[in-house]
Amino acid sequence: MTRSLNSAGCSHRCRRADGVDHGAVRAHHRVVFDVVLFIVLATAYSAVAIELVIESAATRGRELVAFGSVLAAPGASIGIWILCGVSATAALAMVTAVAYARGRRLERRMAAELDERWEEISERSASDATRIRLLSWRVAELQTLTDRLADDRAARRTGPPRLVVVPDSQEDVASGR
Repeated sequence: MTRSLNSAGCSHRCRRADGVDHGAVRAHHRVVFDVVLFIVLATAYSAVAIELVIESAATRGRELVAFGSVLAAPGASIGIWILCGVSATAALAMVTAVAYARGRRLERRMAAELDERWEEISERSASDATRIRLLSWRVAELQTLTDRLADDRAARRTGPPRLVVVPDSQEDVASGR
């Protein structure tokens, strides 16, 4: 299943470390289907609107003609306004479909970036926890070493004082120092 998803061009969000998350795949494919469906419907509506405008323009706007059939004969001025409205709605449909597709793409990209940030935060948190455990172990070890050094120093101080006698050099004896 993973191989077919990779060859189908699905993003990394559809895959998990142990294989495929089928819920994410269904949600991702449903979004892709929605985007494609909106664009196809807007394109079809625009094609019908273009056909209506071109064929009605041949009658100089007196009749609304689509695919060779007369739909209505409202007159020249009203027919022109109807054709303008149909053209505007076709343009609006295309703009809406493209904006929806771009918005969904932006949403997927933002979700992927958010997932990456959360992954970085969790990695940083895990490394901080490990560092704290290591430091606490080192602090305990350093405390043990400090206690041992303090005990050694105390043992030296309680014993007989050591007097170190340094013999005078021949020069010091001769000069009287």
